[in-house]
Amino acid sequence: MKILYASERPPYPFFQGGAARSAHYLMSILAKDLAVECFSVGSKQFASSQWSSPAPEEFAALGISKIETTSERVSIRCGYNVEVVNDFQETLLKIIDDRNPDVIWTQLDGAETVSRIAREKGKKVLAYLRDAEDSPAMLKSLARLGCCIVCNSRFMAQRVKKLTGKSAHVIYPSLEESFGVSGDPFGYITMINPFRVKGIDTFLEIAKCMPSENFLLVESWTLDPKGLAALQGRLANLPNVRFLHRVPDVQEIYRQAKLVLVPSVWEEAFGRVVIEAQSCRIPVIASRRGGLPEAVGEGGICVRDYLNADAWVAEIQRVLSDPITYRALAGLAHDHATGHKFSTQHAARQFLEICNDRSLFGAATSSGLRTWFSRLRNIPRGD
Repeated sequence: MKILYASERPPYPFFQGGAARSAHYLMSILAKDLAVECFSVGSKQFASSQWSSPAPEEFAALGISKIETTSERVSIRCGYNVEVVNDFQETLLKIIDDRNPDVIWTQLDGAETVSRIAREKGKKVLAYLRDAEDSPAMLKSLARLGCCIVCNSRFMAQRVKKLTGKSAHVIYPSLEESFGVSGDPFGYITMINPFRVKGIDTFLEIAKCMPSENFLLVESWTLDPKGLAALQGRLANLPNVRFLHRVPDVQEIYRQAKLVLVPSVWEEAFGRVVIEAQSCRIPVIASRRGGLPEAVGEGGICVRDYLNADAWVAEIQRVLSDPITYRALAGLAHDHATGHKFSTQHAARQFLEICNDRSLFGAATSSGLRTWFSRLRNIPRGD
């Protein structure tokens, strides 16, 4: 079996957010334990979000064994081959012809374009939906293209069914075997990814209301200079909040945390950070939004009034004021996150079963697709 992961957004290790790491862990197990030939490609010209190539000092933590850089592409070996390339669409066509994958897995930016190209080539397409912000029009297009749709939560699968009438499979984000650390009951109240949609405004208001507590704020999506300067300006009046740039090894973060807050404003499709923290025996308090209640399970608390900082403060104080409550919640968190459904081995076997089931993929490409494909071929290129 050959599986090509293709997305305009550069894959792991260029991006290291939850979606990128979930895909990486899944491909690593497919390649290492299930004899699947995996390779991954993204666009070197992607500009929608800040990203960069990993620094040499990060290679060991990121599992990088080899990196080659030219003007046309960056190639990385991290248990399987990863590339970011110029002229993404044209290069994707060539990769499909040269490597002849059995299944093309796409997600996030450019998923519809990748799906159209792959379907025109007669390839099976698995669209893995990890973003509740995907437009209804895009979801309906993927369904019409005959893609097999996989979601990272029941919440997302129900959304797909409602919008497209098509049933979707659920494969939860999975964890590598172990982070090898436990949180610190005397450590920081922590938030990862300081963006507005992730609830940074609520987090800073909580920190303001609790000056005797120490808070840790950690970059995940790369902040551009303007965003970083604005955040640092806000932190100037909050001496109890420590900021850290993105780190390649998140163990460094979790071993310092006593609570992880996920005060998201938008509807999270799942919320991988939840089960990562829980697997380290760290209780999680999250917004009752989207797929977060599925991620939290019995191992934490969901805040219904998630825009109200006072509601968060009350829950934090309830957990931290009673050591018995804290220990019980930490144990429930660990049990939930390390359960079978979040096992990478389980996710990989589910994924492979879906890829091998021809009945889950749509019929051959249509003449309409061929017309679209011909137009793509004739798009004039700039200098």
